[in-house]
Amino acid sequence: MSLFDTFDDTMEDNHDETAGHTEDEITAVFGNVYEFFEWFRHFYKRRVGTPVCKWRDDWWNCPEAEYRLTALWRSWEKARYDPADGIALWWRDYADPTMSMLMSPTGPFAESHTTGQPDQPLPSRIPPKGRFRDERED
Repeated sequence: MSLFDTFDDTMEDNHDETAGHTEDEITAVFGNVYEFFEWFRHFYKRRVGTPVCKWRDDWWNCPEAEYRLTALWRSWEKARYDPADGIALWWRDYADPTMSMLMSPTGPFAESHTTGQPDQPLPSRIPPKGRFRDERED
């Protein structure tokens, strides 16, 4: 799996059709933030559970984390339509600051004891059934 697996598939189908589209016309790849995170966590591997890098495997139980990750997901959905530098800017302007804030020793996971290794995807528990709906159906 590569970071561009989902990106490339969508771009091949939509490249010529996306110029001039508004945000409302963009079709989401992922149905909700949990689906997005389950994909994203395979590319954002860190040693977590250290004094300087915190994480929580039930991140969706933390309102701030869910809200920030939802914004991260939605910004990714839009950035993927820019084949030149959309994803590079997304990493720099959205992913890195968002994840740094969440993982900060003073962030929302400061008291978490979740651990993980740098060669493994970020830990993530499965949320209760029905916790996330497919927003593409709205």
